[in-house]
Amino acid sequence: MAGPNLELFKFGLYLFFPLAVMVHYGDPDFYARNVAPIRDQFWPKEESLYRPPRNSADVRTALDEMKAKRLAKREARLQEQGESLSLPSSSQPKAEQPRSQIASLVEDKRSQRLV
Repeated sequence: MAGPNLELFKFGLYLFFPLAVMVHYGDPDFYARNVAPIRDQFWPKEESLYRPPRNSADVRTALDEMKAKRLAKREARLQEQGESLSLPSSSQPKAEQPRSQIASLVEDKRSQRLV
């Protein structure tokens, strides 16, 4: 063993090195010089962050917005499928066209059920 002087040196190093690092990097001048100029490259703007609803009225409006978006997507999808279903094929006469787009989708869903 090296003796008490080495132990004192190690104790001093273990104790004061983290403190010196915190004093150096925690200094407001260091932060203003090195961190603040490039902070915007790593963090998004405050305005673009998602803010969760905080009260029941905000929750209700957020749910209404989500429902409207979902229904708009559904309408677009149904219109797209309806256009693809309503395109007349040369081998299929018009009398054999599906009676309605929603009915055909419901039948497709029923045929996919396992119960």
